[in-house]
Amino acid sequence: MKIETDLNIIKRNSEIREEENYSFRSFLKGRNPDTIDKLVRGFYEEVLELIDCTECANCCIELEICFNIEEIGRLSKHLEIDKHEFIAKSTKADKFGDKDKFYLNSKPCRFLSNKKCTIYELRPEECDSFPNIHKDNFNSRLMNIIENYAICPIVYNVYELLKREFKFRP
Repeated sequence: MKIETDLNIIKRNSEIREEENYSFRSFLKGRNPDTIDKLVRGFYEEVLELIDCTECANCCIELEICFNIEEIGRLSKHLEIDKHEFIAKSTKADKFGDKDKFYLNSKPCRFLSNKKCTIYELRPEECDSFPNIHKDNFNSRLMNIIENYAICPIVYNVYELLKREFKFRP
């Protein structure tokens, strides 16, 4: 299986295929969610075997990293600083007003060094589960999938494999 890992090509293709990706999203919405989940999990496992996230780390560069209060508590204890000080100096509030979410106020992630997470054992659940391809109800998360298509080679390749599976033509 040939997969694409060049982030420049992925970003360019994301722009070129934007309309196609939204059309495919509509197409997938009309398909059996269990069938889609099964296909996606299979493609995810295949693609994951071929991609080393530590060679990419684009999610840590491009995305806003989100912590909940418990994760901040563990991290601030590890960093030996008060959690309120960490929140005040290193985070910004959720733009939708969710008081339980805190976003790092820096991009790329300040805990990224040489494409490796320096707090890997303490990373937030959001980072641990990214790119969320393996989770149930893929069809209900298609807007996020399209957003991450330009950022993550795993998402990009799984979405392209799905298009091929369905012989999708916009």
